[in-house]
Amino acid sequence: MRGEVRREALLQYLRVHENATVDELVEQMRVSRMTVHRDLDRLAEQRLVRKVRGGATLTTSILFEGDYAYRERQNRAEKAALAQRMAELVEPGMAVVLDDSSTAASIVPFLEHKRPLTVITNGLKVIESFRRADEITLIALGGRYDPVSNAFFGLVCEAAVARLRADLAIFSTSAVRGTSAYLHDPDIIRAKLAMKAAAERSVIAFDRSKVGRSALNLFAPLREFDSVLVTEGLPPEVRQALQGDGVRLELVTPGPGPGHGH
Repeated sequence: MRGEVRREALLQYLRVHENATVDELVEQMRVSRMTVHRDLDRLAEQRLVRKVRGGATLTTSILFEGDYAYRERQNRAEKAALAQRMAELVEPGMAVVLDDSSTAASIVPFLEHKRPLTVITNGLKVIESFRRADEITLIALGGRYDPVSNAFFGLVCEAAVARLRADLAIFSTSAVRGTSAYLHDPDIIRAKLAMKAAAERSVIAFDRSKVGRSALNLFAPLREFDSVLVTEGLPPEVRQALQGDGVRLELVTPGPGPGHGH
């Protein structure tokens, strides 16, 4: 098993169990104690795990980051501002892909005056929001349901979106390091990449707290998106690095949000 694949499997084990001894990990991964220690050292350097006596525990931010209910409660004013700007890119008659992120789901109240629309999504929150909506053609991407992400993933999801064509795809990410977006779960990345390939244009939106965070797997360089929306407050050197890499960056000022209780 390659090192990167092995470390992802180790992280996945910790996501379920929260902590583990070195002996548990040796048995689970079927590798030597030295290999487990090396992998834990590498993950600790990335601030993904914390080594404790005789084992390791998942860092709190990683433990909760994957949980949709937790993410939905975070940075609501920032998400509302990003959603309002994302909605300005949507025109009536479009087919729009929304990924599984709580940031993408926050656009729902802002699409009231953009109908008729076709909405394509693997996120259960968006499906529930639009399932009875007038003038919304809802295409739900199936697959394996992940209760932590509250969304559907896997081969069925990827194959379904590959047969569709959309005008715009809207994404978010859990981490931005350098000039690229990163995520922890490769299944989520594969679904997002399939969505991106199915759309004429793509936008990625995230609040500034995601910048500088670590995650294990590359999603995509930010320059590959047609628009990159970030809430204001980026350090000047980060903004310069992004713009220098050809990222089409737009800073968004957080406001009070829509009058819909979001």
